[in-house]
Amino acid sequence: MKNKYLIFYFYIFLFCYSYAFSQNYNNCSISHTGVCYDNVNILEKRVKIQNPIPINYDKKEKLITFEQTIPRYMKISGYWISKIEEPDKIILTKKEIKKLNNEIYNLHLGISNLKNHSGKVKQSRLEETFLTLLNLLMKKNLTDINGEPILPEFFIDLYGTIDIPQQDVSNVRYAITTTYNDVRLFPTDQKIISLNSVTKIDRLQEESIDIGTPVIVLCQTTDSLWSFVTTETEEGWIKTENIAFTNKKTFNKWIDCKKVVITDSKADIFLDKEKTDFLEYARMGAKFPYISKKGNTTICIKIPIRDNDGFLKITKGYLDYIEANIGFLKYTQRNALNLAFNQINSPYGWGGADGEQDCSGYLGQIYSCFGILLPETSVQKIKCGTVIKLNKQDDDLIKNSAIIDKAMAGISFIYLHGHIMLYIGEENNKPYVIHSVLGLKSYNEKNEKAINYINKTIVSDLEIGDEFAGNSLIDRTSKFNIIK
Repeated sequence: MKNKYLIFYFYIFLFCYSYAFSQNYNNCSISHTGVCYDNVNILEKRVKIQNPIPINYDKKEKLITFEQTIPRYMKISGYWISKIEEPDKIILTKKEIKKLNNEIYNLHLGISNLKNHSGKVKQSRLEETFLTLLNLLMKKNLTDINGEPILPEFFIDLYGTIDIPQQDVSNVRYAITTTYNDVRLFPTDQKIISLNSVTKIDRLQEESIDIGTPVIVLCQTTDSLWSFVTTETEEGWIKTENIAFTNKKTFNKWIDCKKVVITDSKADIFLDKEKTDFLEYARMGAKFPYISKKGNTTICIKIPIRDNDGFLKITKGYLDYIEANIGFLKYTQRNALNLAFNQINSPYGWGGADGEQDCSGYLGQIYSCFGILLPETSVQKIKCGTVIKLNKQDDDLIKNSAIIDKAMAGISFIYLHGHIMLYIGEENNKPYVIHSVLGLKSYNEKNEKAINYINKTIVSDLEIGDEFAGNSLIDRTSKFNIIK
């Protein structure tokens, strides 16, 4: 107990000191502002300032309406499938996918083997996780959705609600989610955005998980209303009322079962064979234990229910056959592209907010249908498989040629800082992608910022954004990979 508070106050001291330090220097950190590189001396410390041109803080952002100009037939998977020589060729067998998953696990990118979890959690591990996050958030300029500043005390109070076990090592608990869940960085529903942000992205939204997801509960808040959980690909806070506790044996059986995988963008789950008693929906990639097939239209699955005491009860649920698959899909380019285009025009959702998906979550959903376990973030996903780096100084033609020559449609990701896309093929010597995107933010030669909102899953080439100074997708693309 004493150690917990000593570490806590130490971080508070560091925060206050760094905050006061930054105020004395009048927030002089500048980066990515436009034209050239230079250096400057600040109180005898030499600091590199990128592109030092005057910034006009009074100028408002210009909002641009996104217009997609590609032909209608390029928005259909069949067009891109027809360009592939052997679209039904198996890229990886089940055995090879298992090997790939082990390789990804060994990269230490946040993938957890739930079945082989030790069943224990260290106090020091939890303290380090929460204090690191606390220190990070207190340093940021954040507001609520009404623009009111979020003070450090807000996060300090949240930290105080966490019931960190007092013994060095504690037992975990096993559970299955009984509905959709937002996964939060701290145990609160309050939306927090960056100061002066025009995108209103909730910075406490970590990810989201569907009904039927196995989770391991590492600790809870003092009132037990929130649980800090780990899934196969992420950690965060979810509401305790949305999970049902069970024993490790039942938990492992849920993981090992024959699975039904959702292959549509969203699939309705009903509690009756006639499919009139709606329970919930599940998104692409969600998995459930298989029971039986009912004719040619319906699949019967196991559904987790929370009883009055918070424990797991299992009941039957029913899905449309066309929205799911019994077992994982074969890993082919045709299947990958069909899955990707199932979500064309689907709304964008940062961290899966509102039951949607962002760029990284979108790709994770697709590959979950093959049984391929990818880590959570875009910067983690691009490290998987075979990675090909691009020289940022190369011109567009060289980058385009490298992608077209080596990337594979449906099984290659293209990455630039903060964004990841699925390569779907080439047209007129240009690589094309499908991606879930909020919008493009760019600066022109006068350092005027423009926001091009898209807010959905689209097909595009890599030249969108080229109307701004050096800010097209291809200008910023740094690498791509092949998931095989």
